[in-house]
Amino acid sequence: MNFEAKHLIRWGIPGWVYITIVFSYFLIDEKQVVTDLLKEFDISFVGITALLTGSGVIIGHLIHQLSIHFGFVLITNWKKYFIGEYKIDQLIMRNEKGKEIQRIYSYRLGQVHALRALLTSLMLSLLTLIILFVIYDYSIGTTILFTGIFILSIVVAINYHYFKRNLDFFIKEIKKENFT
Repeated sequence: MNFEAKHLIRWGIPGWVYITIVFSYFLIDEKQVVTDLLKEFDISFVGITALLTGSGVIIGHLIHQLSIHFGFVLITNWKKYFIGEYKIDQLIMRNEKGKEIQRIYSYRLGQVHALRALLTSLMLSLLTLIILFVIYDYSIGTTILFTGIFILSIVVAINYHYFKRNLDFFIKEIKKENFT
C-alpha cells in the first residue's frame, strides 16, 4: 500500500474540522464540564492533543468516504465515467506534455475531492450542532459558532463548484486539443 503523509492531511482535515467544531460547542456552553472531565480522567494537554489528532484522521477518513459515496458514487453513471476516465488517461499519456498535464489534472481532481470532503465535514458539523441545540441548549456563543460554520459552508460550497467547473473545463480542453 502506497501511504504518504499527504493522506494523513487529506483525511485528517475533515475530521479535525468536525472535532474542533463539536469540541468548540462544549467549550462555549459547557467549559466547566469539559475541564472537570479532563481533570477527572487525568488527561493532559498532550494526551488530549494526541487523542484528537489520531481520532481526527479516522473520523476524517470516514467523512471522506461519505463524501465520495454521496457526492460522487451515487450520482455518477459508472460505466460512462469509467470509459471517460480511461479515455482521458490515454489522451494524457500520449501527449508529449503528459507528465505535466497529469500533474495539473491530479492537482485539480485532488482539490475537488478535498473540498467535497471538507464541505461534507461542515454539513455534518451543522447537523451535529442542530442536534446538540435540541438535546442540550444553545447560547449566543453557540449561535455565533453555528452562523460562522454556516457561512464557511457556503464559501466552501462555492469553492467546490469553482474547482469542479475548472476540472471539467480542463478535461474538455484536453479532449478538444486531442480531437481537433
